Amino acid sequence: MPDDAPTDPRAAVLDAVDRLAPRLVETTSAAVRIASVDPRYPGQDYDSLVGREAEVSRLMADVYRSAGADVEMVVVEAGRDNACGRIRGTGGGRSLVFNGHVDVVPTNPSRWSRDPFSGLITDTAVHGRGASDDKGGVVAAGFAALALAEAGVRLRGDLVLQAVVGEEVGDHTIGTTAAVQAGYGADAALIVEPTNYDDAAPRLATVSSGGLWFSLTLTGKIAHSSLYGYVAQPALQGTSLGVNVIDRYWVIYRALQDLQQRWARDDRHPLYRDGHFSILPGVLEAHPHGFRVPFGVPDELTVEYCVTHNPARSNEEVIAEIEGVVRDACANDSWLREHEPVFEWKLLWPPYTTPGDLDLLPALAAAHSRAVGDPSGATGPGLEGFFGLCDITWMEAQQIPGVVYGPGNALTAHAEDEYVAIDQLVTAAKTYALTAIEYCGVAQD
Repeated sequence: MPDDAPTDPRAAVLDAVDRLAPRLVETTSAAVRIASVDPRYPGQDYDSLVGREAEVSRLMADVYRSAGADVEMVVVEAGRDNACGRIRGTGGGRSLVFNGHVDVVPTNPSRWSRDPFSGLITDTAVHGRGASDDKGGVVAAGFAALALAEAGVRLRGDLVLQAVVGEEVGDHTIGTTAAVQAGYGADAALIVEPTNYDDAAPRLATVSSGGLWFSLTLTGKIAHSSLYGYVAQPALQGTSLGVNVIDRYWVIYRALQDLQQRWARDDRHPLYRDGHFSILPGVLEAHPHGFRVPFGVPDELTVEYCVTHNPARSNEEVIAEIEGVVRDACANDSWLREHEPVFEWKLLWPPYTTPGDLDLLPALAAAHSRAVGDPSGATGPGLEGFFGLCDITWMEAQQIPGVVYGPGNALTAHAEDEYVAIDQLVTAAKTYALTAIEYCGVAQD
């Protein structure tokens, strides 16, 4: 520790983060400027994108090395490197992992007010795709480790750092799970995803909703477009001439919308805003077989759904409910009763709830209080259910419990004009560093 540094390691770390803040902001900007769109995101050109995640991981590896970490690039899929670092403790303390992802979702530049990958720094924020989700948190965690080193603080337990790939499509086997299985696990995990709906201090998320991705495929009966008037009137030709599969889909659409409304009314959770749990019809493709012009009655339809459900319920329970609702709706339709839609469940993301007795919780609460200027500990972080899905689920699968806490505004994640507030970056870096002190313990000279 420098001769003129405060003797309290916590105060020394806070001072170090303040000194490092300009570099923290610039490094966040540098990470955002790398267009690390997940190459396996549906609809993307893999060959043109693969390798960009690794560029961000290499940037973070340099930060980890500067913090004194032993660094390894864990690679399962070529060009998609996970940066993993370990700052070894002196012994006798608990280990902690900071985990975040470097891949981002695609953009539509025409809808942005600036280049999505500009990394523009203003007086209050860093702008661009991934600033909130999740590069701001990844960089803040790296600079927390750097602040500990700058302040001369040695931990008793190991501090593990992960900048992983594949999170945006649930490909944890090449990202978080691969990193843990390569030896970069810990006693507990802090996932650095954004936990705000505004620009106040980051909140604490002890629950993460369940997530499901499924498709429904329906078939109709093709006929010439000029005959649709007969097809549409059951009293005329009815289904003997043709069946517009789009018309029939609305039977299912309305049933699932009704289910979502019932969730909003009845299926609530104290850490989520009413109406949060949803059944989103996100992709719809329908057309006459063999051509995509409206010159025939459409007989092929596929719709893709994304489900966000209450973490108090299992994926299996929700799947059974959705299939039952669709089945019941089809039973009341003469065509769908005989031509049931085909389900394909494509991604099952289990919910997560932090154990109430996890020692990381009071450590992070105390750290947050001090980071926002209240060493008494009275100002704990606000509690919020994590708005989306994240890799805490896969940490739990590896027997590592944890929490979610990070900078960023969830309302801008996956949306146009994403940004992260600079104040949140600094607060998060301070909280991460102090959490490591509280949880891992400080070595005695």
